[in-house]
Amino acid sequence: MQPKEWNRLVPELTVASYARAKDFYTGILGFALCFERSEDRFGYFDLHGAQVMLLEDEADALNRRGEPGPCGKGLHLQIEVDDLQTMLSRLENAGVALARGVEEAWYRVDNQLHGHREIFIHDPDGYLLRFTEHFAVRPA
Repeated sequence: MQPKEWNRLVPELTVASYARAKDFYTGILGFALCFERSEDRFGYFDLHGAQVMLLEDEADALNRRGEPGPCGKGLHLQIEVDDLQTMLSRLENAGVALARGVEEAWYRVDNQLHGHREIFIHDPDGYLLRFTEHFAVRPA
């Protein structure tokens, strides 16, 4: 299944086990597998326009500098969803712990405040994922 549109910027995450990461992103988070190259332990995934690539660590020698460190250090990915409650249910049913529970946040963009409900989780490789649902705009 190819996405409706290919994003111009798509993060590629190095993972310890492609099979484990694929199961987590598709089975728990609900991402669709767009395509994969199993010989490279690589896959391209989409969740309603949020796209990510996963590549198993051994196949990613280009990005290695010295000893491999913890994945995701200093990085978190924001993924907008239409219904945060649906994502919460998926995570709860799979026993995934929340790094931070549901919070309401308002972010200023020029002269407007954008309201979001959001949660944070860690994927199996330690990447921090923020799922956010936009719910309102008001003057700043």
